Amino acid sequence: MVEGEMGVRVELPAGLREYAGGKGSFEVRASTLADAIREINAQHAGLAYRLLDDQGRMRRFVLVFVNEDPVAHLPPEDVRLKVGDTVRILPSVAGG
Repeated sequence: MVEGEMGVRVELPAGLREYAGGKGSFEVRASTLADAIREINAQHAGLAYRLLDDQGRMRRFVLVFVNEDPVAHLPPEDVRLKVGDTVRILPSVAGG
């Protein structure tokens, strides 16, 4: 990214930061959620494995929001991103 150019912000939960060099957020240039995950995984190999299943879909225990919209149920390549979006990745929490 060119300095001063804004991209897409990706925020990771504390439980995934150890796989991202301790970073909690990234600025990436990406037009889809799949692109964003690929870009972060290129910097921190193995992170995508914790987010995506063998079919390239989000793992069922991972929640993903683009801005305020839940998108984890959609294929990552179908989730369109634009400059200024924030992608929040959260662990799914079950209770009883």
